[in-house]
Amino acid sequence: MARILSKGTEINSFLRKSCYFCDLENILYLCELNLIEKFKLSEREINRLIYNVYVLKSSKIFKNEFATILKGELLHDLPSRRKDFYFICLNKSKIFNRKNPFLKELLFYILTHELIHLVRFIRYESNFYLKYKWEEEKIVHQLTKIALKDFTFLPYMRKVFRYFDRIYS
Repeated sequence: MARILSKGTEINSFLRKSCYFCDLENILYLCELNLIEKFKLSEREINRLIYNVYVLKSSKIFKNEFATILKGELLHDLPSRRKDFYFICLNKSKIFNRKNPFLKELLFYILTHELIHLVRFIRYESNFYLKYKWEEEKIVHQLTKIALKDFTFLPYMRKVFRYFDRIYS
C-alpha cells in the first residue's frame, strides 16, 4: 500500500480555517494518487519524495507565479542517509481568489504540475538547479496535461489547460 506523499500540515491548517477551501485537501490526495498511478512510482521513489505544501502571501519568492518549489537537504555524516526535501509554496493571492470560479481545477493542475517536477528531480530527469528552466516548464506542462487527461470531466479543466497552453507555447 502506498503512503500519502505529503505530510500537509501547513496546507491542512490553512484549509481548516476556511470552510470555502475544505474540500481542497481531497484535491491534494487525488493529485498524489494520480501521480503514483500515472508515473508508476516505485516504493523507493515514493519514499524519496519528501515535501510539504505551504500557502504563502505573495512575496519576493513569487515572480508573478502561482507556485514555486524550494529545496532543502537533511544532512547526515553518512552520504547514504542524506535526503532532499521540498517545499511547494502556493501563492495565496494569485490562486485563492474568491471570485475564481475554477479554483478546484486550477489547484488540481498546479499541484500536479509541481509534483511532476519533484518526480523528475528524484528520477534525475531534471536538475533543481537548472539554469534555463523554461524548457523544463514546457516539458512538465505537457506531462501535466497527460497526467490529468482523465479529469477533463471537471467543468473548467479544459479552460485551465488552454490558459497554461498559452503561457507555455
